[in-house]
Amino acid sequence: MIEESFTWQIIKCALKAPSGHNTQPWKFKIDENSISILPDFTRALSVVDNDNHSLYISLGCALENMLIAASHYNYGTKVEMINNGNNVIIRINLNENAKVTKTDLFDLIGKRQVTRNEYSIRKVPKEDLDELFENISNEWVKVKLFQSETEIEHLSHYIIEGVNLQFNNKSYLNELIDWIRFSEKEAMQKGDGLWTASMGFPDLGRFAGSLLMKNFITAKSETKRWEKLIHNSAGFALFMVEKNDTEHWIKLGQAFQRFGLKSTRMNLRHSHANMPCEESFVREKLVHEYQLNNLVPLLLIRFGYSTHLPYSYRRDINDVIIKE
Repeated sequence: MIEESFTWQIIKCALKAPSGHNTQPWKFKIDENSISILPDFTRALSVVDNDNHSLYISLGCALENMLIAASHYNYGTKVEMINNGNNVIIRINLNENAKVTKTDLFDLIGKRQVTRNEYSIRKVPKEDLDELFENISNEWVKVKLFQSETEIEHLSHYIIEGVNLQFNNKSYLNELIDWIRFSEKEAMQKGDGLWTASMGFPDLGRFAGSLLMKNFITAKSETKRWEKLIHNSAGFALFMVEKNDTEHWIKLGQAFQRFGLKSTRMNLRHSHANMPCEESFVREKLVHEYQLNNLVPLLLIRFGYSTHLPYSYRRDINDVIIKE
């Protein structure tokens, strides 16, 4: 039987994973020699992620952290995807007698963050890019890079189109406001959501913050903000899957998490610019424009050099473990 102290440490690493709006849509079940990751659909984003692909990408990020942590604590792992008809459960079988291959990514799990400020336009050296995306493109996941000024300018039209569609959608805006934490006190109490400070905005309090977003944040103002962010980025990475199903979404999450950890090691920041992937109409345009054929673009990430922002909060481990 695996020692409880190690299983808890492994799960604590999972909690550091990124998720859409920092919803942390996961539960964990500990058995004698395994840990299972279960989707928590009470934390699903029904507007921006109506097919739950982003939710399962988040579970893939958590899975990758757990595999890295398990090897750090000298446990071998075997992953099973269990489809029970309504959802997919990820089971990690732990073996304390297995020969373990460790990585140098464990210490980066707590340092990685999605950083939503402006970046330097300084380009990333080719050798760093090669290392960053090493072993990411495989039979599950493909990545397309946009780095030149011309490539980024062309891509920006699709990002802005996605921004306009979302911020002209009242349901999208209401869902976003629900997950914004407008003060540190609220962020600490909830342990989830998008804390304004981690987005580079001041603490306002929920009443003032909600009022501001509902009355003054418009598609026009967000377009202006995103045009600045886009042109203050070193590049963009478009993560795609060869099949649009749950297992591929999870594999994409694992690949994205490896990218995030490696970029942290290089002092390279990253954040989501995922609007054209979230809006199916724009996503189809991406497929046609860039001749992606059967690939499905699900995650668009901007990257570059910058300072870090305050870290988002995470829920207590006791709130995410299923107790029987």
